[in-house]
Amino acid sequence: MQQWSNNSCLGYIRSALERKGWPEEKIREVVKAVYSEFDFKTLEEARKVYENSFD
Repeated sequence: MQQWSNNSCLGYIRSALERKGWPEEKIREVVKAVYSEFDFKTLEEARKVYENSFD
């Protein structure tokens, strides 16, 4: 398994939003919001949030 990297996560988000044609201002807004979540959720909590989003 690869080592976790906040910057890699943010890179995935940025790449996806760029591919979808989002404007730079909105991309920065989303990246900033995700970045702030790193301080409030553990990796396990974030995984559960993602997995429960499909229910």
